[in-house]
Amino acid sequence: MSNDYPVEIDGATGEVDTLPPTKGKRYRCKLDSLADVKAEMAKVYRESRSSIIDPVTGTKFIWMLIAVQKAIEGSDLESRIEALEGKK
Repeated sequence: MSNDYPVEIDGATGEVDTLPPTKGKRYRCKLDSLADVKAEMAKVYRESRSSIIDPVTGTKFIWMLIAVQKAIEGSDLESRIEALEGKK
């Protein structure tokens, strides 16, 4: 039995029970550029494809990353427009 979660052994039966994952562990990744978001999307895809994470969860993460991607694109576009307007 191989998994990433801690296990406990029942003293009476000797059965191995997987403990639920602990919450509160923060995941950090750099999402400052479109290249960073693209890399994180690829990582989520590979983990979902390899059954490391549930595909439903992976889909939710991808949608969140798409929102970050759109925010970066909007911010970049806004700064470009401001730079063009400032040159006139």
